[in-house]
Amino acid sequence: MKDTTKGYYAITLQSSIIGLSYMFVKIALQSTHPMDLLAHRFTIAAIAILIFRICKSNTISIKWRDVLNILPLSIMYPFLFFLFQTLGLNIVSSTAAGIIYAITPILTLIIANIVLGESISPKQKALMSLSICGVVFINIMSGQDTENSMYIGFLYIFLSAVSAALCTVFTRKLSNHYSTFILTYIMTLLGCISFNILSIIRHLLEGTITAYFAPFTNLSFVFPILYLGIASSLLTSLLSTYSLGKLEASTVGQFNNLSTVISILAGVLYLKELLYGYQYIGITAILIGTIGFSYLNQRKKI
Repeated sequence: MKDTTKGYYAITLQSSIIGLSYMFVKIALQSTHPMDLLAHRFTIAAIAILIFRICKSNTISIKWRDVLNILPLSIMYPFLFFLFQTLGLNIVSSTAAGIIYAITPILTLIIANIVLGESISPKQKALMSLSICGVVFINIMSGQDTENSMYIGFLYIFLSAVSAALCTVFTRKLSNHYSTFILTYIMTLLGCISFNILSIIRHLLEGTITAYFAPFTNLSFVFPILYLGIASSLLTSLLSTYSLGKLEASTVGQFNNLSTVISILAGVLYLKELLYGYQYIGITAILIGTIGFSYLNQRKKI
């Protein structure tokens, strides 16, 4: 099997895992508080990555200076990204979240344009506007039939997408000094510590500390949290690293749209979420804008 074929398999699997993760967050939230979900998710991810590090043949040296250098990045991802994502998915459907996340590549290039000075062509600006209009259109139409809290949910997901875009841009600088595994390792452990602190503080304030592990008594919670902790938080990072070694970064970026499609299908088919006519219109605008935007970005690099 050719290396490029292996790369396509890896990025397809990664995109599929991410696309399904929104559905599993929705399922897990039925059994626990958003803060407990994040704490348990990253505790499992931290245990998994610690085991992975122990099993690695080569020794990894990490100093406190490395932790301090990566700390600002870990605030954007995983802390803000997953905090906003979980709070948003507690309000809006996984389908709606997947739709909004489709504009992440566009947000990434906008931030890269501001921070790194990367150029955006007039055609890309037009396609970018089309995608943003699609998101705004869906939000406005959704607001006609739903409570105001839905707007807050959409805002949370949008801020999560912004956090992901910021992380992508600033990771480019750190990736020159640290391997992807070290970045993932430190960010996962920091996420575990921060989310557990917030969860424990909440339980202490409410006098419910004994309920910290209560969700694990519900079997419908166990598989989703294992999926989110191991597959979605750790395996996707390793698959992304592998695929980037076999494929162009711009090619990998275009697979974000596959995650969107899978998240929509999972929401409609499994969670029985409804898609309305205006959402089809918005989705079409977002996907045309995002795919066209990514295509032009790839052409520019050839």
